[in-house]
Amino acid sequence: MKQQIKNIILFLIQCLETYEYRSIRLDENDHTKKIINSLAVKGKLVATDTKDAEITQVHLTQPYHVYKIETESKKQLECADLHILFDKSMQEVFCKDLSVGSLIQTKDGVEKIASIEKSKYKVSMFDISLNDANHRYYTNDILSHNTITSSIFIAWYVCFHYDRNVLVIANKMATTTEIVDKIKTVIKNVPFFLKPGSLSLGATGMKFDNGVKLYSQATTKTAALGFTIHLLYADEFAHIDEHIVVPFYRSIYPTLSSSQVSRIIISSTPNQMNLFYEIYAKAMEGKNEYFPIRVDWWQVPGRDEKWRQKEINNLGSEELFNQEYGNQFLASSRMLLSSQILQYLKRTTKEFKWKEVDELEDLNDNYAELTWHPNFDPNEIDVDKDRFVFAVDLSDGVGSDSTVINIMKLELQSNAMIRKITEYSNESSFYRLRQVGMYRSNLHSIDDVAKILEALIFNVFHEDIVRIVLEINFKGNVIIEKLSKHKDYYPEIFMHTFHSVASQIFRPGVKIKADNKEMFSRELRNLIKNKRIVVTEKNTFNELGAFGLNKQGRYEAQTGHDDIAMTLINLVAYFDSAAFEEMVEETYDTQQELVKKVIYDKINADVGDTVEKASHLSWLRDFM
Repeated sequence: MKQQIKNIILFLIQCLETYEYRSIRLDENDHTKKIINSLAVKGKLVATDTKDAEITQVHLTQPYHVYKIETESKKQLECADLHILFDKSMQEVFCKDLSVGSLIQTKDGVEKIASIEKSKYKVSMFDISLNDANHRYYTNDILSHNTITSSIFIAWYVCFHYDRNVLVIANKMATTTEIVDKIKTVIKNVPFFLKPGSLSLGATGMKFDNGVKLYSQATTKTAALGFTIHLLYADEFAHIDEHIVVPFYRSIYPTLSSSQVSRIIISSTPNQMNLFYEIYAKAMEGKNEYFPIRVDWWQVPGRDEKWRQKEINNLGSEELFNQEYGNQFLASSRMLLSSQILQYLKRTTKEFKWKEVDELEDLNDNYAELTWHPNFDPNEIDVDKDRFVFAVDLSDGVGSDSTVINIMKLELQSNAMIRKITEYSNESSFYRLRQVGMYRSNLHSIDDVAKILEALIFNVFHEDIVRIVLEINFKGNVIIEKLSKHKDYYPEIFMHTFHSVASQIFRPGVKIKADNKEMFSRELRNLIKNKRIVVTEKNTFNELGAFGLNKQGRYEAQTGHDDIAMTLINLVAYFDSAAFEEMVEETYDTQQELVKKVIYDKINADVGDTVEKASHLSWLRDFM
């Protein structure tokens, strides 16, 4: 009975909307006709898979067929056929492409679809826009995606403001004409009672009876001079000639910034290190008022590895693909990580969260910059089984570079990765380090950092289950001296290395120099690629995505800072150290049954189950 009543209501809504939209040429296959009406929203939040995000707009869509999805745990969602969900690999997938048995992301993890039904009724639906770079949110505990385009935003701006001037610019006139055409299409399909009367609808501009004027032109040094601009949209900003875009931006920005209502939208594919790079880099660091949004090729539905290879062939090289689709400011051959590795990392990274830790309360605000993986609880550390490595990179705390304490947990590799390992010398070959915590601050002094490290090592964790990989270059000796005063300190808590090629003595800390930084950087790439170092934190991903060779052939940040990346480079030395093997042995002793099953099965598959065949692996004899 309940379903019958619902069907009657849907039928009535469909009839009413058919009449209401009779003057609109609807086309559910045309994405530009999706939005019928939009409403600005303030102060409302929606849950996402990383945090609570602010809703900026609610959109009324044209009618779509209703799809009803139900998972095995009875989670239900009713949505349009082109509503975007996420599969088990965090790839976007349209609702219409799902079937019974498909795996999708939910608030409780990956779940299997138990049923999916397509209604015979078509009704308008609601969509939302978020002030969040990930564009993901939970609907009925199922992870969904929201989309927003500059054309839709500009159309909304034109319809719901008075006496404003909008300027659209790009690197060439054909691009601006295309943008104006998209805006025109959106406005034409807005219900008549919502849109202003049009005085002119030209190919390069529009005027409306609410006093709003939209202009478009290719960028010149003097573009927009004499205009009062309230909204500027600059497309393909990085491809505008540097001799033109710099004078243009210098002349128009003061006019925009002097107004309390003016806004700027800049979009582009990267194109070397230019003004667009400088603006984006500062936005990533929070040093300007722009809100950075990055959209990678693999986030677009229908774009997979097969599509990527096709585009590489069409463009002629992977270099061009990475510039047009890979969001790389430099050629991929100069970047540390390939787009394939970055694609994987982006799917696995999360925004770390601050968590209350009783043992740190005495530090007051000094541990406000300490954040943790959402699934890691620093209050539930198992001293008998858990082992951790702190990778530390120091700064002077005066607002420039950051001090970073990168907290990594030692764990057995996944079964899938163990099966892929072809070279191994001892049990440490089957272990990895995974990010679980991060302290990052450019304001706290060395004394503050020493107190935080001391509290983490001796109070939160335990000195016996922690090893510290400390870059000694900048005031590392000060940290060692301060920690050495603790009653439970012992020298081996720091990893020891040779500080120079000629040195004959192991000393605490790692010394990164020009002659070993490139080698360590390349080895870091291998460790990440082979999942020996598992990156899970969002800011780490951002730094690694911009880490590459400069013009002098040295690895460093191409965008922003590289303080977190340097802690990972320091970790390279740890994988080749006796300290790493000792830590693995300690873990192995507490998890022997688990390790025996996983690794022994691997060795059996490779060399057989006899001691003779595995005699070169003497450490395996405990298993035989």
